[in-house]
Amino acid sequence: MGRNTRNSRHDSGSTNFSRFGSVDRGGFYSSPRDMHKATCADCGKECEVPFKPKEGRPVYCKECYVKHKPQRF
Repeated sequence: MGRNTRNSRHDSGSTNFSRFGSVDRGGFYSSPRDMHKATCADCGKECEVPFKPKEGRPVYCKECYVKHKPQRF
């Protein structure tokens, strides 16, 4: 019975994702992200990015990122 009690909470219809952290990945109900100021490595324009830039790694504005993002297959 010990093993079945673990599975029974998953069969109840409600899903508990608390052990996985937030399920929402930037959808409609997510809270705003902290934005960090950066300088685009291509055009030199100041921009804001949703991550803290690391020294030695290029950061691109939205327009320049399109030119550098890896192609998805």
